[in-house]
Amino acid sequence: MECAAHDIAVVKVDKKGLAYAEFGDSDKLRIGQRVYAIGNPFGLAGGPTITSGVVSALNRTIESKNELLENLVQTDAAINPGNSGGPLADIHGRAAAINTAIIPFAHGIGFAIPINSAKRCTNEIIATGTHARPWIGIMGLSLSKELSNYYGIP
Repeated sequence: MECAAHDIAVVKVDKKGLAYAEFGDSDKLRIGQRVYAIGNPFGLAGGPTITSGVVSALNRTIESKNELLENLVQTDAAINPGNSGGPLADIHGRAAAINTAIIPFAHGIGFAIPINSAKRCTNEIIATGTHARPWIGIMGLSLSKELSNYYGIP
C-alpha cells in the first residue's frame, strides 16, 4: 500500500531482529537545527552516504508536474536522486523526516516529508489498508507564460 500524497509506502517484512531507524519528532524541528541526509545518491557503488546541513525552512509547499507536495521540511543538506526514501536524521540519529525531493535547477535546496506526517499516513495504511485524503478535484498551479498565452489570461 502507498500514500501517494506523501510519496510513502508500507512494506511488510516477515523477518525478525532487523535493525531499524528510531523515529524523532518532526514537530520539534527548528530552523537552523543541524540535520543529516542519508541515502545512496545515483546508486553509486560503495554503499550509503551522509551529508550534513541545517533545517532551512518548515512547512514548505513545492509544485511538481503532477501535484503539490505540502508541509515539507526544507534543508540545505545535499539531497540527490537516490537519496529519496532515506532519513533526514537529527543530531541524535533519529529519523526526523524522509528525503523526498529537490528543485532540479537550484543548489542546496532539498525537501523531506516530516516524520510525524509519514507516521500518520503509515498508521492509517496499516489500520485500514489505504490512506484517505479528501480531494475536491481542484489543484492550484503557478500560471506560466505558456498557460497564460494558451488560455488568453493577461
